[in-house]
Amino acid sequence: SLRQRRAAQHRASAIFGSSPWLPLRDVKLGAGDAGRAPRRHFSDFISPGAAEGAGLRLAFAAACLPHPDKAQKGGEDAFFASPQRRAFGVADGVGGWAESGVDPGEYSRCLLRYAHEGIVEHGIPEKKADLQEALMIAARRLHESQLQGGSTALLGQLNGSTMGILNLGDSGAMLLRPALRTPPGSDQPLLFPRVVFRSSDQTHYFNCPYQLGSSSAPIEAPDYVRVRVRTGDIIVAATDGVFDNLFDHQVQALVARHLGGAWRSGASVEPQLQGLATSIVKQAQRIGQLEDQKDVITPFALAAHSEGLPFRGGKLDDTTVVVGLVCTAKADEGQGEDPKDGLPQLNNFIRDACSLFGGPALPSASRRPPHRVMCAKFA
Repeated sequence: SLRQRRAAQHRASAIFGSSPWLPLRDVKLGAGDAGRAPRRHFSDFISPGAAEGAGLRLAFAAACLPHPDKAQKGGEDAFFASPQRRAFGVADGVGGWAESGVDPGEYSRCLLRYAHEGIVEHGIPEKKADLQEALMIAARRLHESQLQGGSTALLGQLNGSTMGILNLGDSGAMLLRPALRTPPGSDQPLLFPRVVFRSSDQTHYFNCPYQLGSSSAPIEAPDYVRVRVRTGDIIVAATDGVFDNLFDHQVQALVARHLGGAWRSGASVEPQLQGLATSIVKQAQRIGQLEDQKDVITPFALAAHSEGLPFRGGKLDDTTVVVGLVCTAKADEGQGEDPKDGLPQLNNFIRDACSLFGGPALPSASRRPPHRVMCAKFA
């Protein structure tokens, strides 16, 4: 109803400090005067004259905020973003392995490092990688190393005007597109990022995601989707610590809050990406810390309720996000270079952790695999 929509808008304003709706002001959409090009102040939000898929690249920002109790070891999430390969990934080490004396973060970081190496091995940066093959190669290398643990994984790559996204488990990805929308009670169209695509979680049961791991449990098939993108689209890829605490509309409001000024003024959106990424992980963890607040409703609480489990409040966890902006590469700009050490430009890999497991076998007690899927406990 109209009353409910206005109440929802009011709640969003209270949470994020200002209305997520953005006035258009000088934006002109229609044709200009006879013989003139249309007037446009959309920044890199949209390029109507650009050839579809020609020279598209991804500009990235990333942020990772470990659970306070896991900060000393860097948390259990992993991420990478490579402008040169137009590729990204997030992974969440499965917390249940900690009960066996295993650091789940080592597994997730090695998994993404090996997956990135699999993408790079496809040759020249312009070439499309097989994301599923890159993930399977990473799984085989981890099995050969006998490193213990388990992890979810989400990989993505932009090729031309198509974004490929591979997802195993309960990390998630949203593709947002700045669009005109008229809010309730107004006849003035405003800018707001609408959802073009949203991935779905893969779980065996509540809080037990599909995963790659060193156990003998069979590997479930990941979801692979391809989405047509255009200049100005925003990709938000995050671990469950973000999406367990933030509803999609709250992520949309954060995007509007951080990028709206650039959309309105015609300034570049790219410099605003880091602030957006940082804000997403901080807001998710801020809500996650409200674990004992019974009046706080979160996506995690709703998922628990749908399976008959009594849970309210936030879910404190590592929060990790990679934000990407689809934009046009200038002729003198290139795709962005990765460092010479072979690692992606943005990552939280531990440089020598993965190489430690390429040598002699670990003691038998450390490498004996369980015969079941390991999952975080739900209290």
